[in-house]
Amino acid sequence: MRGARGTDARSILPAGSIAHRMLSGAVQNCKAVLFAGLPGVGKTLLLQQTALLSHAQGRPLYLLQWDIARQGFETPGILARYPEEEGTTHAAIRRAAGLWVRGAVANWAAAHVGDDALLLGEAPFVGNRFIELARREDDEAEAFLAARSTLFIIPAPTLAVRRAIEAARGREIEQPRHAREAANAPPNVLTLLMQELRAAGVALGVPGARSEGGYDPVVYTAVYARLLEHRHARELSIDECWPVVSSPYELELGATELHPSPAEVQTAMEHAEALGTAQLEYDVQNWFQSAS
Repeated sequence: MRGARGTDARSILPAGSIAHRMLSGAVQNCKAVLFAGLPGVGKTLLLQQTALLSHAQGRPLYLLQWDIARQGFETPGILARYPEEEGTTHAAIRRAAGLWVRGAVANWAAAHVGDDALLLGEAPFVGNRFIELARREDDEAEAFLAARSTLFIIPAPTLAVRRAIEAARGREIEQPRHAREAANAPPNVLTLLMQELRAAGVALGVPGARSEGGYDPVVYTAVYARLLEHRHARELSIDECWPVVSSPYELELGATELHPSPAEVQTAMEHAEALGTAQLEYDVQNWFQSAS
């Protein structure tokens, strides 16, 4: 039986707020909660807050995060062949990480049938960053990903909140409170990813999508809703800035991180490289197509 623990000072969501109610309900009813959205919309903070709610209920925690898992692929040898391009992870690494992630989810689900463990995750999707989690595939992960007990949450900050997040992110990169903040996508990459998402929306025929313009919460959430049409997904509107008291990366709750082993990295990279340069570039440029 789950027993409530004391309140953690890092818990900042107002009791009774929409966010608090949604995340509390997810902790009570779900086996997995995955935050899907652009970088710079609050995914990591919401994951932290969900982790704190889960910890208070005594649930064992497991984390699956794009920014953490991809580091397993960023070995000196792999980066020598596939270096970052203007602050962006190379396409080959993005594709390889996606080849790994569904197997990782399937293995986790099989290992935790019937227990009280909770899987929390982040998936940007845009530009082929764990978009594989949204795709319908004939594999062992599909039933778990499509189940109602697996909830995808799309954080949707208003334009004003998004601007505040971007400003805070710039400060965090310059003066990180946690080592992982230094690896956050910088503001120029946030802009490029929004443009990429807009282009995906136009290609998918999402109503109101245009190729020009900056962050638009309506277009953004519409595109992610389309990407997640085969999943149990909910939008979480964020219209206020919460008083963050620590880095969202600070958990220290005994959570176990899912990340690829060296052998899994090698296998995934070999599969990605076997696709060939032309197919690899096509897959990554058209990352959104097979998700619809």
